[in-house]
Amino acid sequence: MVGLDFLVDVTCFLALPVLGWRFLRGAVPMAVLPILAGLVVAVAAYRFGFDKQIFGPSKLGETIGWVGVLVLAYSAGLETRTMADGPRLGSQFVGSAIAALTLPFVIGFGLALSGVADPIFARPSDVNPWLSSAAIGLCIAVSALPVLVGVVRELPMSDRPLGNLSLRIAAIDDAILWIGLAVLLFLNVGATDGVMSFDWRDGAAIGLFVVMALARKPLDKLAAPHPVLAIVVGAGYLAAGAWATTVLGLHELLGAYFAGALVPAGFAARMRPEFIGKVSLFGLSPLFFAHRGLSIDGSVVTPAALGLAAVLLVVAMATKLAAVHLTPPMSGMSFTEKTRLGLLLQCKGLMEIVAASILLQNGLISTNSFAILVTLAIVSTTLTIPLFNLVAKLFAAREAGAVSTPNSR
Repeated sequence: MVGLDFLVDVTCFLALPVLGWRFLRGAVPMAVLPILAGLVVAVAAYRFGFDKQIFGPSKLGETIGWVGVLVLAYSAGLETRTMADGPRLGSQFVGSAIAALTLPFVIGFGLALSGVADPIFARPSDVNPWLSSAAIGLCIAVSALPVLVGVVRELPMSDRPLGNLSLRIAAIDDAILWIGLAVLLFLNVGATDGVMSFDWRDGAAIGLFVVMALARKPLDKLAAPHPVLAIVVGAGYLAAGAWATTVLGLHELLGAYFAGALVPAGFAARMRPEFIGKVSLFGLSPLFFAHRGLSIDGSVVTPAALGLAAVLLVVAMATKLAAVHLTPPMSGMSFTEKTRLGLLLQCKGLMEIVAASILLQNGLISTNSFAILVTLAIVSTTLTIPLFNLVAKLFAAREAGAVSTPNSR
């Protein structure tokens, strides 16, 4: 039986964000509005002294949201199988993805290690400064895979290829992020059963990905599969991918995305990734995003945190743009395309919040640092679509002016 807590949860963190998105006519990404809703409740609860848990999360709502965000990431992977053309996973593409992560990390790491922001960061005194600085650098460098999936889902079809390109780069960067997090935790704790261990489950997880990849070509040779068979195979790929990355110490969302990208093309087309992506974006995943915002401690959102977050936003955005312009993932990309791609990749979203939460729980960053990084994630994500569209309009106007000037002579 559905309880009152679930009805309140759905009303506040699903129905209201969807209505807000329609009222704003898509000016703010749908994936951002639930996070903002949860954060507003968290801050208000601290300021006015009420229990934020009266709004959620409900157990059923959390389950629905988690399934929704997994399906959302999975649908993005499926869409890469249905695209007529796209970048190959060559050395130029991988090098661009690594550069898009490395340059922001190096600058963020150096800024944190320099100590200039220590009064605001308040780094833990019992943690090696190199480790805590690396933790902050990782958070500054990350690109948001699940939220970026939602952002790309709302792009017009003309911008979808560029959006899918950003998802492929973000998937590689987030895989490196989770490996980096595992290494940081291992170095900080010194556990012998952590990242350096390897047992039969790890082998089984890697084997699953190998089997999914090898089965793709034989299944592609089959005639158009029955919709029921396509759903069964698709569900199997999703479950296997999510389980495998969990066992390997990575995030389930990465497994869902990679599983979708490994589904045979014929099966992917029959599963209608565009449709299931919209259903999960507007009907399921808002609960997941909102609950992450609700989990933030409202007391850590201060003017000092907002100010430093603004500085880090400029640093993160500038380094992402520089990395994409210096090492574009494909040859022949125009200046406008590289700029818009960099703006998509600067979206921090949920991945930074999740990473910062793990680092906070393990004592690698302070509550002050956590507040700054969460603020950075929310602001960068909120600005992604407005800046993406603004750049397109500015360059279109400039090109139109350049064309009209010779004609006027």
